[in-house]
Amino acid sequence: MWLGRGLNILAALQSQLNRPDLAVSLYEEQLTLARSIHDPELLATALHDLGVELRFSDPERARQHITDSITAFRALKYDFGVAVAHLNLAEAEQYSGHPHEALGHVQAALTYPLLRQHPLMTAELQATLFGVYHALGDPRAAGSAAELRALTTHPHPEVHLTAALALAAHAAPPEAAALLEAALQRARELGSHTLLPAVHEQLSAAHARQGHHDRALHHLHETLRLTRERHAAERHQSFQSFEVLQRIQALQEVAEQERTRNTELSAHLQELRALNSRIRELGRTDHLTQLFNREHLFNEGERLVLSATGRTPLAGAIIDIDHFKRINDTWGHQLGDAVLRQLADLIRAAAQPGDLPARYGGEEFVLLRPGATATQLAVTCRALNAHVQQHPWHTLTPDLRVTVSIGVADTTTPDLDTMLGTADRRLYSVKRSGRNAVQHLD
Repeated sequence: MWLGRGLNILAALQSQLNRPDLAVSLYEEQLTLARSIHDPELLATALHDLGVELRFSDPERARQHITDSITAFRALKYDFGVAVAHLNLAEAEQYSGHPHEALGHVQAALTYPLLRQHPLMTAELQATLFGVYHALGDPRAAGSAAELRALTTHPHPEVHLTAALALAAHAAPPEAAALLEAALQRARELGSHTLLPAVHEQLSAAHARQGHHDRALHHLHETLRLTRERHAAERHQSFQSFEVLQRIQALQEVAEQERTRNTELSAHLQELRALNSRIRELGRTDHLTQLFNREHLFNEGERLVLSATGRTPLAGAIIDIDHFKRINDTWGHQLGDAVLRQLADLIRAAAQPGDLPARYGGEEFVLLRPGATATQLAVTCRALNAHVQQHPWHTLTPDLRVTVSIGVADTTTPDLDTMLGTADRRLYSVKRSGRNAVQHLD
C-alpha cells in the first residue's frame, strides 16, 4: 500500500516536471501493484490518474482508463470521484471535438448530490457545458449562460474568474471586456493566480476587436509579465521537486535491492513516510511567508467548520495590509515581499495552539480559531494590530510605516463561506472608515 502511494507521488512529480513518459510508466506500475494486492481504492486512483495523464497523448486509452475508474469509484461509493472523472472525460471529449459525448459526461457529473459544496467544480462544469452548447448550436446555451452569470457573484474570486472567462469566450467584444474587467478586479484578491494571464489575454483580444489598441497592448504586456512570473515560480517549485524526487528515487533503488531484508526495509519505509509528509507540507505551505496556503486554508477550514455549534463556534479574521500597493510602488516588490514575511511572523506569534494562520492571497491573511467567538478573536487581533504599529519597519527602509485593517466574524453553522464573507465585509468597513483598526460587529 505504501509503495503504491509512493509510486503515485513519483508519477505526479514526473508529470509536474514535464516527463509524461516516466509519469505514465509509474502510474502503470501503480495500477499493476493495485491489482496484485487487491486494493480497490489504489486501483481506482491509478486508473483515473493514468487516464488524465494520457488525455492528450493517447485519447482512446485515456477514455478507457477514466471510464474504468468511474466503475471502480462507484463500487467504492465514492460519488465525488465519479463526478471528477466525468468532468475530466467531458473536457477530454470537448478537446477532441466530440461535443455530444462531452455533453453526456457533464450531465452525469451534474447529478453529484453534493455538488453545491464544490463551487469551483460547479463553475468548471458549467463552463464546459456552455462551450458544448455553443459548439452544438443548442438553445440551452442561454440557460447555461444564466448559471454562469449567477456564479460571477460568488464570494470566491476563483469561481468568478472561471465563470467570467467562459462567458467572455462567446460574448460580443464590449460585453466580453466588461465581464473580464470585473473579473480582473476580483482576481486581485487572489494575488498571482494561474487564470490571470488568460483574463488579460482575452481582454487584450476584446479591446483589439473594438479598436482600443492602447488597452489591448497594455493587457498583452500584463499577459507576458504574469506568464514570466508563473514560469519563474514553476522553476523554483521544480527545483524543490527535483530534490525530493532524487531522494525518493535513491530510496526506491535501495529498497528494491534490500526488499528481502525486512528490518532494513522498514527503516527505508520510515524515510519514505517522512518524504511523503514533506511533499504534503510543500503542497499546503505558501512559499513566501511559510504560513498555510489558500488551498489548505479552505480544505482545513471546511473540516473545522463542520464542528461549529452554538457552544463551540468557529471565529475567523481577514487581515489586510493598508496601502500595500503604495509600498510596492514606492520601494519595490522585493521590499514588499519582506513586509509580507515579517507580517506573517507577527501573525504566527499572535496565533494560539489550534489556530490556523494562512495567506489568503496577495496582501491578505486569514486567522481561524476553533471554539472562539468573534469577540474573543478580536482581542487577539487588536493586540496584533498594536504589534504591527510598534514593529520596527524602519529597519527595512527609513520612513516605512505599515498598518493593517482587520475584519472578524464567527459562525455556529457549517458555513465557512458566509463567515469569511462577513469578515470581508467588516474589513472593507474598516477600510472605508480610515483603516488601521479591527471590526468584529456590524
